[in-house]
Amino acid sequence: MPYTPKSSRTDFKGGINILASEHFQFIEAGATLDAMAIGETYLPVGTPVARNTTTGKFEVYSETTAGTLEPGFDEFSILNIDVNVDGQNDLIVGEVLVRGSVYEAKLPAGFTDAFKAATRPQIRYVRHI
Repeated sequence: MPYTPKSSRTDFKGGINILASEHFQFIEAGATLDAMAIGETYLPVGTPVARNTTTGKFEVYSETTAGTLEPGFDEFSILNIDVNVDGQNDLIVGEVLVRGSVYEAKLPAGFTDAFKAATRPQIRYVRHI
């Protein structure tokens, strides 16, 4: 459950389990999602995120040039929680996956080869063939 100074109530939306193993690790002390950079949107379980080294806040990961990691980002991770971002209030989330195995087929769009390379070997992408 994300935290913000604004009190609110959110309905259950999830139900998708991206974890392919019982051995996993979340980022220590949580991650602050930059509401202004992300905008007003719903982020599903499995959204790729990275920390902006200038602001120290996490943003949804996307590439300007395909196959090339964006400069100015580190801490490439995966959300293991649904999040409603209002575009104004930053959210602190605790379930940000930094180590473990995930089912590749259950992940939303946005996972590029460069992102996967940046998270390996800490995160393993399991495919069923």
